[in-house]
Amino acid sequence: MNAVFENNDVRLVSYLSAEFLLGPQLGVNLIDLNLYDEMKQAIEELGFDFNKVLEQEPEPGLGNGGLGRLAACYIDSLASQQIPAIGYGIRYEFGIFDQEIIDGWQVEKTDKWLRNGNPWEIARPELSVNVKFGGHTESYLDSDGRKCYRWKSDYMVKGIPYDSPVMGYNVHNCNFLRLWKSEAEESFDFSSFNHGDYYKAVDYKVKSENISKVLYPNDEMLEGKKLRLKQQYFFVSCSLQDMMNIHLRYGGKPQEFHKRWAIQLNDTHPSVSVAELMRILVDE
Repeated sequence: MNAVFENNDVRLVSYLSAEFLLGPQLGVNLIDLNLYDEMKQAIEELGFDFNKVLEQEPEPGLGNGGLGRLAACYIDSLASQQIPAIGYGIRYEFGIFDQEIIDGWQVEKTDKWLRNGNPWEIARPELSVNVKFGGHTESYLDSDGRKCYRWKSDYMVKGIPYDSPVMGYNVHNCNFLRLWKSEAEESFDFSSFNHGDYYKAVDYKVKSENISKVLYPNDEMLEGKKLRLKQQYFFVSCSLQDMMNIHLRYGGKPQEFHKRWAIQLNDTHPSVSVAELMRILVDE
């Protein structure tokens, strides 16, 4: 990243998408590193079936067959073309769904793709950001007497980034996918617990973690629509804050943000990023 920001002619691509249907990573990473045949031979010499070893890896169901696969193809291609890029999205605890056929009918089951952990990802809690929800705005005068506005939120949710490598084919560079997990800023209300209100003690935790719980919650009811909007704003705000933090860390100025970043919005889900970037530049 240092090399990117030191070169005035290069911009870092930021690919924002609510979905990334990557597929299992072991096989494709071995192909990208030109190690597939050697690894297959080594595994079989140990007496194991190589294909069965590959099948042990769960597929991250973080998208559907259209939009999510498109996003995965783009970030794979960016790495293969040696274009510096970061993919931004949500680290859903549960994927879209597992499918079973019972009496000829599809039955949707919970996709527990993280039940055994994800060996490809690295948690980066030191890069966490806070996202505001609810509340109201209030006016104030700055030091020059200008009327300004500040946002007084009802509550904040912490976004924890998890990074996974995105390797290019037969090249020496590697981009990464940064997915955001939502957590409560304060996950436990000790006072409520001591007063016997055990549900209230963890209410904030549940409300916050629901944001990154599942891909595409049912939006037939109003609460489902609200949750989808929260998901979209959450990952967009996390991603833009992260981009600005990277920009400032490497000596950039807010007014030069466009010289260092090219942001691609995948479909309509991240479209609120236009307004959020304005808010960050004007209010923050």
